Amino acid sequence: ALSRVLTWAARHLQLVLAETGRVDHVYIAGAARAALADEDGVSDLAIHTGLALRHILVDEFQDTSIAQFELLATLVQGWTKGDGRTLFVVGDPMQSIYQFREAEVGLFLRARAAGIGPVRFEALRLTRNFRSRPELVDFGNVLFARVFPARDDMRSAAVRHTPSQAARGTGNTSLHVTLLALAMGGRTY
Repeated sequence: ALSRVLTWAARHLQLVLAETGRVDHVYIAGAARAALADEDGVSDLAIHTGLALRHILVDEFQDTSIAQFELLATLVQGWTKGDGRTLFVVGDPMQSIYQFREAEVGLFLRARAAGIGPVRFEALRLTRNFRSRPELVDFGNVLFARVFPARDDMRSAAVRHTPSQAARGTGNTSLHVTLLALAMGGRTY
């Protein structure tokens, strides 16, 4: 019953948006994916767009949805190693909080392990905490080591805790960032 109600609500939303001449983020992403794909897979537009792009930066990558991941994979489909293009994604899988809007932290783990399309990553883990006092960093490390799973698991989107190291004697709040980076033609940061 809920599936029928949600299907009806989605159709009604599309009618309201069409009547008012408005679109939402979901519509724009869907239209972009539709324009970049054809019955043979990747469209000429996708190839041209992907080849025209030289550098792509994605922030908060831990909150990427399947649709966004597929769009990104389509854009880099024609890229080859050494062609000077770079894909730089930044994120911290321990901070993934947008599952309600279809974010899949497992995609972060997948990208780190297997890349996106032809793009492979060099994973960089930044663990130095410049904001918190050592006591708070140590407390967080002990607490989160108990709460997070022992190892990453793409299937269940489980992310292990990566401990931080206090870099200062005093500070304000905790910071932990994990970067995935790839420079197709060499290291670029």
